[in-house]
Amino acid sequence: MKAYILRIDTPISREYANICANSCETAGCNWEYFDGWSNITGRAAWCETGIKVPFYEPPMIIDNMTPAQKANACSAGHGAIWKKIAEGDDEVGIVLEHDALLLHKPNIEIPDGLLVVLGYKVTDPENYHHWLAGPPQELIEINGHEGAHAYMMTKKTAQFLVNEIETKGVLGAVDNAYFIRGQRRTEIPLAIMSPTPAIGWLRESTIWHQSAAVNYEFIPSFANYYK
Repeated sequence: MKAYILRIDTPISREYANICANSCETAGCNWEYFDGWSNITGRAAWCETGIKVPFYEPPMIIDNMTPAQKANACSAGHGAIWKKIAEGDDEVGIVLEHDALLLHKPNIEIPDGLLVVLGYKVTDPENYHHWLAGPPQELIEINGHEGAHAYMMTKKTAQFLVNEIETKGVLGAVDNAYFIRGQRRTEIPLAIMSPTPAIGWLRESTIWHQSAAVNYEFIPSFANYYK
């Protein structure tokens, strides 16, 4: 099992990613950084992932990227990590955006053909008493999740996601096409680990003008220990 921490070349992202890496160390989980794209268009970034997409756009540097452009470039970073998981040595891979915190190593078995989200996003991570909630014990099926800050999959699932893009094209921004209820376009269903072993720690966003502190209804094992 390995966690891939998606970061970009900005002081804030490097700071957040370092905190995320420290949380992986504390949880006893192997990890590595993945340096994504933040100053080229999403189409150009997808062309850099190694995934076969039906277009080509050269990676020309853009100053003052719009939030939508940054989000699309971020989505390409997720896709590139899926390819690394599919082609890597580990049977399971974890994707962590730079502002995620891994609180427990997610050691329970997960099946092929499932995207497993690892937790919610909050502004006050100290108020989730994860040591009392304990490590994950089960998977709960869900039909949507607000954000792609922390999730995992098997090698076969990662390869399916890559194949899906190569067959159908880029499905859209990662949050929308893979996680948000009513907008999902992937064929892979969702589940959440319970108790949740990670959170997204909302602070200053490197994409949006303001972080979106929105979640769907908490599962009981999180609600009971988030005070």
